[in-house]
Amino acid sequence: MGVTVKPIHLLSVLAPAILVLPFALGQQSPQDAPHAPDGGTMERINNIDIPPLANAPFTATVTAEWTRKLEDGGTITTSNHRKVARDSSGRIFQERRYLAQGGDKNTTPISELDFSDPNLHELYICFPNLHVCRLHNYSAAAEFRLPQPGELPGRHGNLTREDLGINTLEGIEVVGTRETVTLNPNTVGNSQPLSVIKEFWYSPQLGINLLVKRVDPRHGTQIFSVSDVKLTPPTPGIFQLPQGYAIQDMRTQAGQQAAR
Repeated sequence: MGVTVKPIHLLSVLAPAILVLPFALGQQSPQDAPHAPDGGTMERINNIDIPPLANAPFTATVTAEWTRKLEDGGTITTSNHRKVARDSSGRIFQERRYLAQGGDKNTTPISELDFSDPNLHELYICFPNLHVCRLHNYSAAAEFRLPQPGELPGRHGNLTREDLGINTLEGIEVVGTRETVTLNPNTVGNSQPLSVIKEFWYSPQLGINLLVKRVDPRHGTQIFSVSDVKLTPPTPGIFQLPQGYAIQDMRTQAGQQAAR
């Protein structure tokens, strides 16, 4: 799941990324104001996916780097690093931290803490700024199916997949793949063909990508890397919800019945 740009401080890898101009706010009547209040820009990028795979415990650090090109030829680069873990039963813990300049080296504030349990079909998302944990249904599968190369549904473009061979990262064997999705004109409002390139270095042992690089002209370049991997079960305390947080059950009755 994903990255956030924090208002004013340009901090954002999961929640929506919001840019807010750091102007002082003052009370004005509609008659005296030069214009009505403005909205903002919200953008979200998803980090590496961790399936609830049993009997494959680990702890690790995930680093994200996001570089966007500006119209004047410059760039904006923000980054962060966060802790993740999975135990032998498939439970997953993930920190979500804001992205900031130099966030790969410095610790940035936590935007949320995620606790998922495939056995109880529960996902708790805890927000430090609100001191609230929200309980959702959780039904992620340990297995997944990738789309086949070739023409995209609706004839909107084409997917190609290239084998990059076998390598080793963090002492773990990984399989490399490069995918290129070319979207036809007018598929997403694009006037010309648009190509998105993704490179994956995947660990079959852990069921996760240890390195992902995405190059998308709409969103810039995003690089996610997994380091400090320890192939041992995390301490049980890591799955304890933070103390003093209120619990809000966001599940519907129908959703609870479907999860059983």
